[in-house]
Order: sequence, then structure tokens, then C-alpha cells
Amino acid sequence: MDTQRREFDARLREMEAKFAAIETAAAKVPAPAGQVSAAAAVAPPRPELAERSRVLPGRLGGAVQSMNPDVSAIIDLNYHADDSKEGISHVLEALPGFDHTHGGEEEHHHGPDEGFNMSHLELQFSAEVDPYFKGSAIAAVSEDGAEMETAEIETTSLPGGLKLRGGKFFSDFGYINAQHSHAWDFVDRPLVYQLLLGDHGLNDKGLQLSWLAPTPFYLLAGIEAFQSGGESEMSFAYSGEEPLPRHDGPRLWVGWLKFGPNLPGNHGLQFGVFGATGKHQEAHDGQTENPPGVWTPDGDGIADHWLDGDTTFWGGDFVYKYNSPKPYGQGDFTLQGEYFNRRKDLEMVGNDFNPALVGNRSIANQDGYYVQAVYGVLPRWRAGLRWEQVGLTNHIDYPDGSEFSGDASYRFGPMIDWSLSEFSRLRLQLNRGEYETDADRDGVTELYLQWVVSLGAHGAHKF
Repeated sequence: MDTQRREFDARLREMEAKFAAIETAAAKVPAPAGQVSAAAAVAPPRPELAERSRVLPGRLGGAVQSMNPDVSAIIDLNYHADDSKEGISHVLEALPGFDHTHGGEEEHHHGPDEGFNMSHLELQFSAEVDPYFKGSAIAAVSEDGAEMETAEIETTSLPGGLKLRGGKFFSDFGYINAQHSHAWDFVDRPLVYQLLLGDHGLNDKGLQLSWLAPTPFYLLAGIEAFQSGGESEMSFAYSGEEPLPRHDGPRLWVGWLKFGPNLPGNHGLQFGVFGATGKHQEAHDGQTENPPGVWTPDGDGIADHWLDGDTTFWGGDFVYKYNSPKPYGQGDFTLQGEYFNRRKDLEMVGNDFNPALVGNRSIANQDGYYVQAVYGVLPRWRAGLRWEQVGLTNHIDYPDGSEFSGDASYRFGPMIDWSLSEFSRLRLQLNRGEYETDADRDGVTELYLQWVVSLGAHGAHKF
């Protein structure tokens, strides 16, 4: 690659030298008197030549840039401890109505391990492709391996405030979903995100079309179509394997609208609304009839009943920011919050032990929200507080005619962080939660210590 780059640079310098020599020679040749004006009078203007002369330098620059993209790395280390018997992950997996596993199924991971963790090493590459496109890719490297977190291309010159984006990317609905973990104000993702969308939020392969309206205030609308191959398994899982039916993609549609009034001085405010609908499938290792008429989990790890249908969710978000004139963030203030409401409407399409339930429906409705505030108490020092609730609505109608209604769980926690520079940050955070689990109500206290370091160029974060 280095050899090819040197050859490319040498050829490019040679071409530029030839162009410069031709232009210099042409400038030294005088034109006969009156000839230039006559030619100009006869020959009409050539807009395509003007366009070509404008685009060519940009393309040459884009070619050079594509060989030298901006590269950065984010290292995210943390220490975690809690006072639960089996760990916070086990507690969150036992919240009925959210991520309830059935005997023998593989449980989903909802939290860090006890002790030291490296959340991941984030490697980012970005570049302007040409006057029309720019691209970026982010690889997340953890102890379990590497995965492509995002790989996207977006337009830069569509008319009318339009922008097209394609690849694998985070949906822009809500406020936190599109943020990478190192940009959060707290170590962990809000509960409502963890329980309704999983550890990675809504991140999938697809297309996005957004429109920035030509209004005197901020108004941005977007629609997204995702393949939905199961990345957001809490709400939009998909396998398509028998006896579950196959559905062609895109299988998930998301729409959102963001509005920001013009406020005086250093104040900023943004509101958002969003909604989504998509296919969802579940395969459960369920129950055996032993004794007759009594169904108990068998725990053999083999799926024996299947559900297929749709998930929809809707909600809103807001964020208020004050940018203080004091140095290094002192006096800055941010207040933000989001609300989700999710509904899963699934049909039983197969049941090895109770075929009479095939065709019956399971309908589940859950919700949740969070509100958090962060204030710059000193230069480079911030303090924050977050309050969360999930399960204010928590109801399930099962295919066999039974139903479930659960109580809400909540969590709150303070944090304080110190940004030694714009490239490094230390954070201390506490969480205290009261969770309505299958067995009882569990109270859990958590401690986090986080150390985040940025290496190389890194773009500014969104509002």
C-alpha cells in the first residue's frame, strides 16, 4: 500500500507539473490584436467546461484525501462493581415484559462484567470522497473480537436541503441512539434503551433520506429503511427459518422529526418525535406437559414454539443546552430526556407441545423514559444526575388467554467527570435501582469508574 501511494503521489505531481508548464507557455504567447474579442463574440460560453474546471481539482483532491483519510481511535476502559448476588445483568434479564428468557434459552447480556472492562477500542476512518460524497467507517474491537459498527456513505451536494445516507449506521431517531458510547454523559446507556433496543441501540444496514427545511428555525425530517437482520433483537429480531415465515427486506421503517426554535444568546433547544414499525420473530425453548395438563420449562435448549408479527414504537425527546462564556465548560448546562412506548403484536405460528395455540396472538406493551442534567461546576469538571423509569406500562396478553401486568422499575444515579483535555476524560458514577423481577423486587447499587482517551483527529459531536 505504501509503494502504491508513493507511485500515485509521484504521478500526480508529474501531471500537475505538466499542467503548470502548459499554462505558463500559453500565457507567454500573445494573441493578435482583436482576435480574442472576435473569438469571444463568435463562440458561445461553455458552461460544461467551467463545471469541468471546477470539479477536476476537487476530484484530484478527493483522490488524494481518499488515500489519506482521517483516522482516530477511542479507548474506553472502566471498572464496575455492584452489590447484587448474581450481577446486574442477571437482574435486568429477569424483568418480566422486557427481556424475559424461557428455560434453557441463551440470555442476553445487559451490563458489564464485575471488575475491569474494556468496553471496546473504536477505530474510525473518514474522508471526503469527492464533491458529491463523504464516507466513514468505525470498527469496534473488544476482547470478544472485532465488528463493523458503522460503514456509511452520505451525499454532500443534493439540492433543496436533501441528504441521502446509506450503509450500516445508527438511526437518527431520538437523541442518544446516534451517539457513540464515548460521547454519552453517563457510562451506561439509559435503561429504556437497554431493555427495548439492546446493548447497541438501533444500528442496521439501510438507507436514510433527510430534509433540512428552509425555515427561519431549525426543522429536520428523516425517513429510514433498514434490512433488520436481528441486530436490535429485543424488538426487531428476525430469522426467517421454518416454521417462521420469510419476509423480504427492508423489514424496519423509522421516521423522525426534529424542531429547534431560535433562542437568544447562548441558549439552544431541540424537540423531537419519532416512530418505527418492523417485523419481529421469536423462537422459544418453552415447556413440556408433565404431568398432563401442567406445562413446565424443559430447558433443553431447543426451540419448541415460535411467534411472528410486528413491533411498533413511538416517542419523543428534548434537549436544552446553555453554553456559558466561562472557560473550559464551567457554567455549561444540559438537560435532556426521552420517552418510548413499544407494542409487540405476534402470532403463534408453531407449537410442538400445544398445537391448539397456533393462530393465537401475544400482545405486549411496555414503556419507559429517562431525564438527566449535567452542569459544569468548575473548568473541565462536570456533575450530573439521571432519573429513569421503565414499565409504567407493562402488560402482556399471552396466546393461551392468560395475561400479565407488572409494576415499574426505576434507577437514579449521580456522576462527576474531569476532562483533562478534549482528548481524555475520567468519570465516577453511582447507580441505585429498584427492579421488579420475576421473583421479587431487587435493589441494586452500582459503581463505575471510567477512563476514555481519544487518539488522532475526531470530529465534533452533534448538538
